Amino acid sequence: MAYWSKKYQRKIYQIAYQFTLNVDEADDLAQEIFLKAYRSLPKFESSSTFYTWLYRIAYNSGIDYTRKYKRRSVHLFLDDFPNDESRLHPRMTDSTVTRLAEVDETMTHIKRAVAELPAQQKQVFILRHYQHLPLKEIAELLSIKTGTVKAHLFYAIRNLQQLLADYVQV
Repeated sequence: MAYWSKKYQRKIYQIAYQFTLNVDEADDLAQEIFLKAYRSLPKFESSSTFYTWLYRIAYNSGIDYTRKYKRRSVHLFLDDFPNDESRLHPRMTDSTVTRLAEVDETMTHIKRAVAELPAQQKQVFILRHYQHLPLKEIAELLSIKTGTVKAHLFYAIRNLQQLLADYVQV
């Protein structure tokens, strides 16, 4: 398609996966998002960053997908992709396998806790800590003030600390 489709492929796939929670459906949705963006390129105004514009298309497409299939949006994680079988290499020791299982279990608890956050807190937390976006860009993406982003982030972290209290060693 275009240079920008390769540049943003992973991020758009992650957004699509957030809504579908299915690898094949996320691929299809990501393709639809890029087609919508490509068709809408003449409408792009440089008053915002290109990624902000593309993110908005992706997010709205995810909402449309959710409505269409009557599914609930859960969350988005950078490392929430299909399992990589290379971790099952024959040279792995039992302690490595045990450690990987512990990490997977911990990530499952974290994902569940993030999924329990109120929608706005969840979205801000994911954009900040998994997409690594600056607060100002998150504010622009969500059409809210930077102070509101900070407040949502503060409460998200506080709620996660409470939800994960049994798993965190102080």
